Amino acid sequence: LINKTETVFSCSKELAASRSSAAVIIDDSATLVGIITETDITRRVAAKHLDPATTELSQVMTPSPTCVTMTDSAMDALSTMIKNRYRHLPVVCERGAICGVLDISKCLNDAIT
Repeated sequence: LINKTETVFSCSKELAASRSSAAVIIDDSATLVGIITETDITRRVAAKHLDPATTELSQVMTPSPTCVTMTDSAMDALSTMIKNRYRHLPVVCERGAICGVLDISKCLNDAIT
């Protein structure tokens, strides 16, 4: 979870350290406000010559991402990802708290093994 006021550079360092390809973006009250992926950083920051050290996540994140809940079926989540061409999908708990992020490659791997 990374605050929307953090810079892209800070987020990139965290993604690299955790070997992750996406981060859930929150506001000061820990509410989900967006998601950012390596692809977003490539296309929305690097390709546009924005300075990652001064560009805030709120400027380049995908706002209000589609989410699934813990009670949604795995097939529904996978269907949502395929239909919308999402590689990452936040998972929220009953009270709206962020529980995790699904990665389509992991979902597909689990589905075929």
